[in-house]
Amino acid sequence: MYGLLGKRVRVHLYTHEGIAIGVVSGRVADVAAKVEVSPGMQKDLALVVDIEVSGDSSEVYTNSNGMENEGWFAVQDLEILEDEGIPGWFPN
Repeated sequence: MYGLLGKRVRVHLYTHEGIAIGVVSGRVADVAAKVEVSPGMQKDLALVVDIEVSGDSSEVYTNSNGMENEGWFAVQDLEILEDEGIPGWFPN
């Protein structure tokens, strides 16, 4: 998981109902293992910073705490943009 640090990633954003609402990209600045995201559910998370909203360079991403251009995302939802791996694959 620490291999993600410094990597550029893309994150596809969805509503709770599973409807796609957009795509953001940024750089992984930190990771946290087995964070309880809801009762009984743990996920590995990555802090993505320097977030850019795809399609609109003037739009600012704001997370649920009101912080701009950064947010925590599940590692399983990240797509690495600069890697020798297979393009378009999501790391698990």
